[in-house]
Amino acid sequence: MFRWVISIMSRQDGPWWRSHGYNSGGFGSNMPLESAYIILNEIMRALEQPHIGIVGIYGSSNANRKNAVDKVTKRVERDGLFNVVVKTSVKKKPDSKRIQGELGNLLGLQLHEKTTRERATRLCERIKMKDKILIILHDFQREIDLAEIGIPFGNDHKGCKILLVAENKESLPHKMKTQIEIDMDKEVLLDPACGGGGCGGGDV
Repeated sequence: MFRWVISIMSRQDGPWWRSHGYNSGGFGSNMPLESAYIILNEIMRALEQPHIGIVGIYGSSNANRKNAVDKVTKRVERDGLFNVVVKTSVKKKPDSKRIQGELGNLLGLQLHEKTTRERATRLCERIKMKDKILIILHDFQREIDLAEIGIPFGNDHKGCKILLVAENKESLPHKMKTQIEIDMDKEVLLDPACGGGGCGGGDV
């Protein structure tokens, strides 16, 4: 089992995570604050890597997933990692036109075209106008065609990154080409004996 091991450091102003803005509440009521901090940092490290375009996260708790999306959004806006952050849901039966319309509205684009292909062309053009954009697709339950919707990725637009948020790993099919997948349900081992800034991670 993969487990992160990190130390708990004491400071005069309280536990170490408070200095990073985590004064109360993790991703949800059933996740310790320390665990939420570690997983959030893992998500951020994935998004910061220049060669990573599609990141998937999954967890059984809807509250944890929602709060993770909220915290990621606040963190990237605070750090200026992306100029624009937009998000929409995919759901069990993806509706390409709905997804296109919601993303378009968030980008100030009204899509009046009738065909999915025409709408995809206009949406893709608008997304490419943003140098650094994060597109969050939550409630991800089945495979979708990003190109059909009009979401550029990879060499088509290296400044566009996509975060897929699902309930379980099976909802992130191989065809989605996620380069990093993060399990929010994994066990996080907090080891106060490590000392310093943490003991790193690995198979233990």
